[in-house]
Amino acid sequence: MRHGRAIATVGAMAVVAMTAACASSPTASGRDAAASSAARTTGSASSTAAPGTYGTPVDPSLPNPTGVATDSAVPSASADTVPVVITYAGWTDSTAAVEVGGYVAGVAESGGRCTLTLTSGSGSASAEVPAEPDASSTACPTLIVAGSQLSPGTWEAVVSYASATTSGKSDPVEVVVP
Repeated sequence: MRHGRAIATVGAMAVVAMTAACASSPTASGRDAAASSAARTTGSASSTAAPGTYGTPVDPSLPNPTGVATDSAVPSASADTVPVVITYAGWTDSTAAVEVGGYVAGVAESGGRCTLTLTSGSGSASAEVPAEPDASSTACPTLIVAGSQLSPGTWEAVVSYASATTSGKSDPVEVVVP
């Protein structure tokens, strides 16, 4: 039995010696452990800073990292100067009607109305729909004037827009009714 205790004692002493040697050796894992231990006891700048704080810049002459670049505000157009753009206009055989669509550039608002006015000589016809706000414009969805209200020939189409604060109209576009 004495022999067994001697081996156990020698083995335990070897483990203690090896552990002490590893802890004091300047290996990478030893340096990392020492740095980690120092950071826990003293606290690094980032661990002691208030939430949302980036810490001290390396070079104080550098710009603040929290500054954010943004686009400048899009100026809103004043009444009667809002551009209205016709995106499509023409006769559609399947509906036997003139169909026109467009949008109000630079204005995104609710509550406006889009009106299509078709004129040819002394004749005129119109259609009106509620406008629909989009991300950066206001849509004038499909405006339809039935062919039964129109005589064959060339008609001039104009889309106008009006709301409580904004108004405008498109340039005329020609539409041919068969």
